Formats: sequence, structure tokens, C-alpha cells
Amino acid sequence: MSHVQYLDELIREYLVFRGFSSTLKAFDSDLKIEKDKGFRVDRIVEQLAQYISAYDLLALRELWQHLDQKMFSKLEHHFSPAVKKMENAVLKLYLVNAVTNNKPEKVTDFFAKMTPELSSQSEWKEWFMLPFIKCPEENPTFAVHFTRQWQDTLFVSLHNFLAMIFQCMPLPTLANYEEDAARMRRLQEENDMLRHKLAQIDNTKATPSDGPSLIEGVQPTELMDDFYIIAQETLNSGESQSKTLKNLIRNIGSGLPASPILNRKSSQAGTVSRRMSSSPSVEEPQKRTVSKQQQQQAHRPGGGMTRSTVSAGKLAPTDAKRRTSSESPSSSSVDRRSAQKSVPLDEDSDTPRFLLLIKREYGQHAGSVCHCKFNSSGTALATADTDGVIKLWTTTPALKTAATFVTKNSVLSLDWVMKDERFVISGHKAGLIRLHDNSKMVWELNSESDSLLQDSWVVDIRCSPTDSTFVCSVVGDQGNGSGKLLLYDIKTRKLESSMSLPTDDIVANYVTFNHNGQLLIAGCNDGSVRIYDVRSSDCIDVWPAHQGAIESIEMTADFTACYTMGRDGKLSQRSLNQRGQVLWEATLPELFNMDAMTKPHGQLFTWDPSGTYVLLCGNAGGVICQPSGCTLSPVQELKRYKSPGPKSYGVSGLSIDWTIADQLATVVTGLNDGTIFMSMLLTP
Repeated sequence: MSHVQYLDELIREYLVFRGFSSTLKAFDSDLKIEKDKGFRVDRIVEQLAQYISAYDLLALRELWQHLDQKMFSKLEHHFSPAVKKMENAVLKLYLVNAVTNNKPEKVTDFFAKMTPELSSQSEWKEWFMLPFIKCPEENPTFAVHFTRQWQDTLFVSLHNFLAMIFQCMPLPTLANYEEDAARMRRLQEENDMLRHKLAQIDNTKATPSDGPSLIEGVQPTELMDDFYIIAQETLNSGESQSKTLKNLIRNIGSGLPASPILNRKSSQAGTVSRRMSSSPSVEEPQKRTVSKQQQQQAHRPGGGMTRSTVSAGKLAPTDAKRRTSSESPSSSSVDRRSAQKSVPLDEDSDTPRFLLLIKREYGQHAGSVCHCKFNSSGTALATADTDGVIKLWTTTPALKTAATFVTKNSVLSLDWVMKDERFVISGHKAGLIRLHDNSKMVWELNSESDSLLQDSWVVDIRCSPTDSTFVCSVVGDQGNGSGKLLLYDIKTRKLESSMSLPTDDIVANYVTFNHNGQLLIAGCNDGSVRIYDVRSSDCIDVWPAHQGAIESIEMTADFTACYTMGRDGKLSQRSLNQRGQVLWEATLPELFNMDAMTKPHGQLFTWDPSGTYVLLCGNAGGVICQPSGCTLSPVQELKRYKSPGPKSYGVSGLSIDWTIADQLATVVTGLNDGTIFMSMLLTP
């Protein structure tokens, strides 16, 4: 519901545009006295607590009646007892506060005004004795209500109750327009991408010699041969088999040894060989001859015919026979190794875990690319370098620059606004924070507008998943001073709260929110993990996680644990429910780029949605690993092109991210030579 304030601004802008001055005045006056507080649950609970502290019974009753008429009355009937119980608890807290602060006149006034309403409720019969009891906090009937635990539980229950109602209540069409537009845009982009893939496949079938190959290292003639074999098998067998795009591409990329024909039982392979042995020429492909030696080679474990052996559409009969007779087992093994060269870390399996479809390099940054991050839907990408350049990219149908922003200070942190994917927020040196959209800079916070940012670096920044707020980790004295955690409102640009760190030399290197934005998990330079309650700004838990500083954090899919990476070279998973209990820990593989931890960097690791594979920053790009006990086993290394020149020496990754839609994964790595390396993979 945090976008309601944004809708208010849109309506106000529209009224100004139309010149409806009287309507605008009425609208502004209603906004000043509106009791919903922009549907901000924390502000509504804070207002109720303020009325209780000020002994303002009339205002307390008016606010609750407003909530009851506008929201509670629209709930289903079985929610009525819960609403009534919550209301009685709030009124009892009002009495407890008055008694605790020695305000007997407020207690008497309460019963004078509320007796007609409460006298018929059995729950309140004993409470009418409250003004006549000297020490009600010691009375068994009232003692529990005077405890801090009961009062804190009441506010938490009230907060969760209102949050649940706001999430479930139906919204007007105007409040849903942006979500509907984003959904339609995603569907349209997905349709365009599928049409583009289908057109590529059709063009490849129609003109195999002209169209580019999707798989690196596979020539157009070989691509035609694979389609030819699959088509011939389907035609001759008469079986109607449903072949998905994933299986089809795997057959093309992994060569004939892994094709569906040669992996079948010997009897079926023999049938295919007999069908293929009846192709004497290109004009009559059904009569071609296959030698006995080739058939035996096709049935050996791990073996297979070379591609030129089955190129019925490219070789004349005499050329095919001469080519076949000159081939040896050694050349066949070389062919097999070349067919598997895209996945050198997975040679034991029959097919690669991830199939490399496309890889591209984009050299539009001059400085080291220290941040690259997809938005939550994967439709846009933000990159930043150490020279202060930020670029926004569209990802569909291909990676394309949408906007470029330049500052004088290095970009130390970057994040997308979760509630509105049009905006990206960045933190820089010299205490600079900027908000950008896809066309302009929206606003800027600096040391002149906020003294807390003076002489400091914004080392990390993270947007809340539920509210229009963000937390930034700030360190003073050019990166060597005391650390602070500051919570700002994105729309008002005002500081809402500050979360303290225990000593001046502790800095939060990396922060992240839980699913509802109520908890903030911070990884600090002393190797500890600290958990903050965003509502109270208090540190509620802390535990040691690494021997060195923590450089990257990510929550698990169920938000019950967190992964941390430290300078001690370990990746650890620890429980949030059992105070930092180690659930899993492994040493980083040798392919990981340890140098990235000493430079400005973004995310150094990220897991896939299933938690099966982890993507790491590698020495030359990205590395996909799979946990195996207490080790990380590399599955596939995503290497860049080996281009000549001085920049190709010592190239390593500083930031990594991927987005996975259906079975297609797009991996982006930011390299220290200013290159953005993108790989498109087919997931298992």
C-alpha cells in the first residue's frame, strides 16, 4: 500500500494540469486530516500509541471507529470476534497507561464515558473495580496487562492485523493500473522473445548456411545435420513424439553421441542404421550407406560418428566414402572433446548441466564494473563503474542501453526500488545518494542537505521490499571512520530513523531486508551478523560468522536463514531462528576471484530460486557451483572470449547477477576491465 502516496501525487498533478483549483484545495485539506496515514501500518499504530500516551480518549475512539467503518466492517463475519478483542485490548492499554502514570481522573473519565457501551460485555465486568484497587499491577486479574511483554505483544499483533487487512482489501482500479501495465508489458516482452526464437529456428531450417548458429562452436552445416537426423527418424518411425525446445537444443549442442538416436538401445540404433543405409546420394537421402565400422563406433560407450559422416545434405556419395575411410578412432575422440568443450567442468555426465546458448561482451564502461544488478522481474539491468558512470539497460529482446548517468564520485552501492522498477538508487563517495529513472536523475541527497552524510562514504544501500524506504550503510572519514545505518523515506527524502552500531570502528559492509521489510540483516567488518528491528531501530541479535570481514549476504528462499561470504574464504549458511546456528559452510573454490573482496564490488554470489546452484564471481567471469557436503563443486565456468591486447591480462569479475525465467538463465558479470560479460544458459 506504500504506492498510495505516489497515486496522491499523480492525482494532485492531474488537478493542477486541468486547473481544478477548488478541487485541489479540497483535496489538500482532506490529505492533511486523513486518518489512514497513507495506509502506512507503522504510522497508524504510532498514532494510536500517541493518543494513548496523551490520554486523548476521544481521538482514540474516532480513529478506531474510522478504521472499523472503512475496513473492519468489510471483513467476513468470522473476523468480528478478533476485531472486537483487538479493540478491547487497545482500551485496556489506555487504562493501564493512566494507572501506571498516576492519572486516576483519566480512569474515572474513561468509565464515565464508556460505561453504557461496556457494561453489557462480560469481559469488562471485573475492570469496573479498577478505580477502587490500590495496587492493580499486583492483582491476578490485571497483573498480566501491566507487563511489558503483554503491551509489546499487543502492538505487534495490531501491526500484523492491520498489515494483513491492507494486503487483502480490494483496491480501486487506479491503484492497480501500474501493476496491470507492468504485467501486460512483461507478457508482451515474453511473447516478443518467443516470436524471436521461433523466427530464428524457422530461418535456420530454411537457410542453414546464412543464419548464425545459436550454439558457440557449431557450424550451420552441423546444425542442419542434426535437424535432418531428427526429422528422418520421426518420418520413418511414424511415432508422434513431443520434443520440447530444451531437448531439441541439447541434441544440437551436445553432438551425435548424446543425440536421441545414438543413446537408444542397440536394437533401435540398428534400426536407425538400416534406415540411414539406404541413401545413395543427396537427391535420395533414404539410400545412403553406413559402414559396419561406423555402426560399431556409434554403439561404443561415449563414442559416436563424426558429424561429417552423417552430413547427407552436404557431401556427395564419393566424398562421404573417402571421408569415412580416412577417419581414425583418434580423430573421433578429438571430435567428441570438441563437442563438449563448452562445459569442461562437467565431463562425467552425458549432457551438460547448463547449456551455453549465447555469450556476449559489452565494453561501454571505461572504469571497472563494480556493480551489475537485474531488477526483480529481470526486464532491466543496472551497471556502475568506479569512474562514477551508471548505465541502465533493457534486457529484452536483447541487451540495449536505455540511459547513462555520470557523476564525479565512484559508485560504491546500487539497488533497484522494489516497489517501482522504474527507479534505481545509488550510493557514492563524498556522501552522495541519487535516485534515477530510465531518463533522468530524480533527486539527490548530499552532505549539504543532510549533515549525517558529511565526510562519509555510502558503502551499501538497500531498498525495502514493502515500503518506499531505503537503508544506507555510511562510514565516515573517507571510509575509515565510524559506521552508521540510516533509514530514509524515498518520497520525502527525510531521515526516519538511525540504527546504531556498538563501536566506532564497526561498519556494515553489506545489508539486506527480510521478506516483509521488518528485519534488517547487516554483515559487518568484524565478521559479525547483526539483526535490526526496523520499526524500533534496535539491534535484536548478533553473532560471529567469519574470521574476517563479511563482504556479501543473501537471504534463503524461505527467509529463515542467510548466506554470508567472508574474507576468510568461506561461504556459510546460518539460521535466523536459532541464533546463528551453522547449517552449512564451505570453502570457496580456487576459481573464485578473491581479489574482488578488496575492491568496490557488488554481489559476489547469488543462488538460483531452488537453492541447488550458486553463481560466484570467477577469475575470468562467472562460475556455477553446486554444494556437495562441505565443498562447492564447480559445475561450469563461464569464460569470456580470449581477445588479444593488454586488457585481456588479469581480467576478473567484481560483481555477478543472474535472472532465471522458466528454463532460461541470463548471467551478467561485471569485469575489472570495464566489460560486461553476458551468458545465456539453458538450465537443467
